Amino acid sequence: MKGEKREIFNSASVGPDKCTFCKIAKGEFPSYTVFEDETYIAFLDINPFSKGHTLVCPKAHGETVWDMKEAEIGGLFLLAARISRAVVEATGAEGFRLLQNNGEAANQIVSHVHVHVIPVMMSHKGKPMDRIRLEGKEMEDTSAAIRKALARD
Repeated sequence: MKGEKREIFNSASVGPDKCTFCKIAKGEFPSYTVFEDETYIAFLDINPFSKGHTLVCPKAHGETVWDMKEAEIGGLFLLAARISRAVVEATGAEGFRLLQNNGEAANQIVSHVHVHVIPVMMSHKGKPMDRIRLEGKEMEDTSAAIRKALARD
């Protein structure tokens, strides 16, 4: 119904004071950060689908894109596109996925708006991807390679 505010269910809903991504943005939780400015932060997913899997987030807390202004949504996706070039270059990927989930039904795990930049290879084509585990040194090396590629951009 027009004018009626619709809510998206997420059992993981928390305020900014308890939000993992807000704490990363404030420097209270560690991360493998690849980009940061006043408005956005991008860091490696600690439970990635592939090496270089990066999360791009607004620093301001909001659970879904419905909590953002159109210009903020545009800025988020422009940055995700820029990050995707650096991720592909740094990882040697043959393609990439941009994924953005809203609500638990859409598999949103952390209740803070974020875009996944997932590098993929031809060997991933048509196959479901499982989460992988990367060690700290590989995460640090990957984040450094992405930062270096971004600096050339």
